[in-house]
Amino acid sequence: CSAAEKMSSPFRLIVHGRSGHASMPGIADNALVKAATLIVRLAELRPEPRLEPEVAAFLHLLTGREVGADEALDVARGVHPLAAELVEPLLTLTVSPTIVSASQKRNVIPALCDLICDCRLLPSETQQEAETLLRETLGRGDYDFEWLEGQGGTRSPLETPLWEAIESFVAVEEPEAKVAPVCLAGFTDSHWLREAFGTVAYGFFPMRTMDPEVAARLIHSADERIAVEDLELGVRFLRHVAQQIGG
Repeated sequence: CSAAEKMSSPFRLIVHGRSGHASMPGIADNALVKAATLIVRLAELRPEPRLEPEVAAFLHLLTGREVGADEALDVARGVHPLAAELVEPLLTLTVSPTIVSASQKRNVIPALCDLICDCRLLPSETQQEAETLLRETLGRGDYDFEWLEGQGGTRSPLETPLWEAIESFVAVEEPEAKVAPVCLAGFTDSHWLREAFGTVAYGFFPMRTMDPEVAARLIHSADERIAVEDLELGVRFLRHVAQQIGG
């Protein structure tokens, strides 16, 4: 059950070079080639891990002990590969270069290359802190760095009537299961409600029919879907929570 989420914080790099005819590469300074070097540096970025409270609570529930940031990923791998996939992006900021725009002509060496990267920050991180790390990673160069937005990165407390209602639903449906708190690597609209009204918001949808690993692979895919049986289970969950809280 996600009680927090990372901040969606994409950024743009505009890499500068010098244009020229593609048949004479020596007279130009190819901005796309320079951008490729920066992309490799971002791909090799390995920040120091830090443990958000929700992730620490998740690992404690799985292992029965306190887990440090440096061992968190190995501990998760020892529990289950799916646990490792869940925990890995929650230990540091993540950067994924996703869009590159350069020359629009095959025979023109680009003077500019526009690179957009998806970046997700931990709830405890700021853009200023992240930019310092990113600039150190990229090194000096002929490029401009620009944040495109900064949304999310909020959390809700765990000691609430809503959390208790979720726990009581799980106790009825799966008596041997426990509700595990976690931070969401993605991004939802929960932050709007938290920021505007102080609303307690969690990300929870029970599933029995569809394998969780399959469901994770289907996110944003052409075949993204949900099993009808799980939809029915989700409706029962929503009814249960409304009755528990609303009386």
